[in-house]
Parts: sequence; structure tokens; C-alpha cells
Amino acid sequence: MRVVDSYLVRDGAVVALTLHERRFLASAPGEQFLRLVRGRIPRRGDWFPRVEWDGRRFTLDIRPAPPLRESTSLWLSTLPDPRTTPTVKGPDLEALAALRQRAVERGCEDAVVVDSNGCLVETANGCLVFWQDASTVVLPAATALPSVTLAATIALWRGAGIEVVRRNTRHVDLPAWCGSSLHGWTPVTRWGVGGGGITAAPAPPVDRWNEALWSRAEKL
Repeated sequence: MRVVDSYLVRDGAVVALTLHERRFLASAPGEQFLRLVRGRIPRRGDWFPRVEWDGRRFTLDIRPAPPLRESTSLWLSTLPDPRTTPTVKGPDLEALAALRQRAVERGCEDAVVVDSNGCLVETANGCLVFWQDASTVVLPAATALPSVTLAATIALWRGAGIEVVRRNTRHVDLPAWCGSSLHGWTPVTRWGVGGGGITAAPAPPVDRWNEALWSRAEKL
């Protein structure tokens, strides 16, 4: 089974690097490989390395980090859920990339995966959370890729007295954030629907939480 991971590296630091490695190792026998990876990534500059296990061998692709988004527009897919192995990053990469390309063609930056029950689950390249109010975050309860960004942030939210609940939603009336290891948290500002779109509900600021994550970043 193909297993892939990637993360933003800033001057040799990574948000929740240990969680990234644990997620990768849950599906690939790569302890020694990941130790070698830590030594290969440059300590200066912004990078977006990708590690991969194809079932036979490991590979490392050290890529410059692309420009980061400050907000995100999401296309609500009307296509069948393309995922076959939703809890592992790798087997569905091509299918999700094709879904995201559909979103780009419709003027959005990413696509929302909608499951067979019509629930909004995650995006092609990240996780999705909703704000019920200023102190309550709603996470989709449907099966999704375990998000490292989300796992690292939940601990911060709980420490700040923010309640985290799991509840599926089929609507986009609540403020939402998109989270990824590349972009961090970005507010969802627009929902693409069909060939058009609607303005998303204003979301809480993300800077506090992105800064908190980077303040706890791990050195390679």
C-alpha cells in the first residue's frame, strides 16, 4: 500500500513533526528511513518535503515550499466520494488531486469531499472544521484522514477552554476553517456551488492558533 506524508519546514522546524512521523509509521515500516530524512532536509529556508513508501522502497522529495494561502475557497463536490482508504494518506492521492482540479477549474482552491450520506467530511488537501460559536468547534464525525494539524490544535483549544464536538453537517451556514500542514489554518471565505458560489460566514481569526502551533514546532 502506498503511504505518503509531507509537511512545511521553516528553518529546520516542523509543526508536530512527531505526529507526522507516527501517522506515517502506522502504515509503513520506516523508522530508519525517517531518521535519515531528518538529516537530509536543509536547515535554512522554507521547504515542503514529501516522504513516500510504495510497498517496496522509500523515497524523499525535497521541494521548495509553495506560496501560502491566507484564506481558502472551497468547492462543494457533487461527485461520488472518491476515497477508498480514507484513514491513510497515499492510496487516494490521485483521486483527490483530480477532485481538487475540478475545484480549481471552478475558481476555488480546494474541494470538499462529500460522503455517501451527503456529509461534509474533509477537503482534498486538508481537514475541515466549523465554529458553532466562539467557544465550540464542530468536527465532522464521518471517517476522515487523521489530520496532524487538527490533532496538534485540539490540545491548544482544550487548554483555552474551547469545546470540541463531533457532529456531521450537510450545511455551510456555520463559519469554517480549512487546515493543512502546508497552509496551517485558513478561514473559508467562499463556497463554490455548481458553477457559482456563496460567501461563507465570517470565521474567527486564525493567527493566534497558527502562531501557537509554530511556537511549539519541533527541530529536525
